[in-house]
Amino acid sequence: MNKKDPRSIRTKNLIKEAFAKLFEEKDFKYITIKDITTKATINRATFYAHYMDKYILLEELIADCFEEMLPIEISSAINLNEDIIKELILFLYEYNINFYQTRKIDSTSIASTVDNLLKYKIDNLIEKILKSMAGRGELDFKDTNILVKIIASSIYSCAQYCYINKNDKEYAIEKTLSFIMSGIKTVK
Repeated sequence: MNKKDPRSIRTKNLIKEAFAKLFEEKDFKYITIKDITTKATINRATFYAHYMDKYILLEELIADCFEEMLPIEISSAINLNEDIIKELILFLYEYNINFYQTRKIDSTSIASTVDNLLKYKIDNLIEKILKSMAGRGELDFKDTNILVKIIASSIYSCAQYCYINKNDKEYAIEKTLSFIMSGIKTVK
């Protein structure tokens, strides 16, 4: 199947739209392939020609939502500064609101899949920025791998904390920024 064929693209979009609508109606674990194919007005064979299972479709939906919501300032950043870190925390906070509150996700469902994919995406963003900084001599290359994990984990954890404790959002962001920026300064 040609992934660039307009018919293939239209069909994948139909499947994703149907899945997203179903996701707003019921929890992931209760969504069946039959539900998706019925809502998308396609047959099972067509679904399986595009997706191996609903978990692969879920990962694509999460990634698409992430890419659509990601501000250009973050995706094109070449320096990790307070503004970018704050934007990233707020972006993840908004992503959590958008994703978890508009979709039926409970703690026993697919929350860990969503979290793991988001962490992976954040790791990649931070890694890209830090490698850019290292390439300009602003950071030691040998430090980038450990810094990616420390910084990405701090950003992700802060966004999760803000999502759960909305009243402490500004304070949490301020402390996380201070922690990250102090850490970066020690390895320069």
